[in-house]
Amino acid sequence: MNGVQIAGVFNYTKRLRGVQIGLINIADTSDGYSIGLINIVLKGYHKLALSANELMLLNASFKTGNRKLYSILMAGMNPENDRKLYAFGYGLGSELYLNKKHSLSLNPEISSQYLYRGSWNYTNILNRLQLNLAIHISRHLAIYGGPAFSVFTSDQETGIDGYQFDLPRKGSVHSFSKRTTGWIGWNAGIHLF
Repeated sequence: MNGVQIAGVFNYTKRLRGVQIGLINIADTSDGYSIGLINIVLKGYHKLALSANELMLLNASFKTGNRKLYSILMAGMNPENDRKLYAFGYGLGSELYLNKKHSLSLNPEISSQYLYRGSWNYTNILNRLQLNLAIHISRHLAIYGGPAFSVFTSDQETGIDGYQFDLPRKGSVHSFSKRTTGWIGWNAGIHLF
């Protein structure tokens, strides 16, 4: 498929050389871009990432598409008894090789997550921009880490017992408004597959 393929729910092509836009995009191979909630390239980019960051100790992400543009489905949690925090969200990323052996890459990623801090009655949205440096140990294993810039918007004015309220715990937080704050953090993890 050359050009643009747009559907409300589902797109499929054998070989993508253009752009797919839809809720679910599937291609056998891709030299183009798939833009949607779920982007699957059967002979493309598939990674399971396990990571930690300044807010949550346990994160899992599934990254799929191609190295030009992949989608990220993510979930995370902080299991500490007095600072519980749960998250789920979506993001986009790209893998840019830094050498011919493909043993080093930069992975810029942007994501948006809902944070559950003890009640569904509040809006708690975390937007993050990350720049990961990945060291590819083998075809199916890489370690990565890097800085992250977060912008957090919330209408929750009081904490709930057992749940994390002050984000992040440490470091300088800049207030953009009464409901929106930002900070520089970190993330580190491994890619599998």
